[in-house]
Amino acid sequence: MAEGKVLSAIGPGWVRRVINRAFQQGSFVPRFGNAALAWEDLRAPLIGQRLLVVAGRVDYNYTELTVDFSATARYLNEPVGVVFQMTHAKLLDSPVYPHLHWTQEEDHIPNWLIAFRWYKNGQLVPSTWTLAKYTTHEYTYASGALAQYTNFPGISAPASETVSSMLEIKLYRDSANTSTKFAGADPYTMTAKAKELDVHIQLDSLGSNGQLTKA
Repeated sequence: MAEGKVLSAIGPGWVRRVINRAFQQGSFVPRFGNAALAWEDLRAPLIGQRLLVVAGRVDYNYTELTVDFSATARYLNEPVGVVFQMTHAKLLDSPVYPHLHWTQEEDHIPNWLIAFRWYKNGQLVPSTWTLAKYTTHEYTYASGALAQYTNFPGISAPASETVSSMLEIKLYRDSANTSTKFAGADPYTMTAKAKELDVHIQLDSLGSNGQLTKA
């Protein structure tokens, strides 16, 4: 498929030809672009992650299926970490957009903080991490236990990104503002219940034409 071909404009005859070619050659992977680019989630549920905790400040909640960050949870010592391998369908060199699904129970936002590094296979793993605090949240709190969605800044891809690059993220609740990224101490007085840390990625194909290459 040519770059920029809009999916809605593809007729049945074109579809048949693509399918025939894919079966005959075994190496053809449809590509799409412009208006046909698609968004997808890479997902990392938090309930099964290994925890580095002191005195239960970050702990499992098997009733709510959350990882609970208490009001005394700290940066730098108590992260929950996740690793994402980028899908072969990802639009290479495009940024990704991390966001956190969590349960909000009062009209404040915790000092949610991430540290990240992103690198290609065959490249030296960076020895440093970049810090970023949350930017916005999607829903206005009124009462009860709200399924909230909180955004972090977009993260740029490593230069000349290749297939299956690796993005690592650590999630913190920086209750004492040790990072100095926030206006002050965490205003959220309750335990913050985190569900899942995801990244939105943009897709431009159904996969890659080679195991480690994308034409």
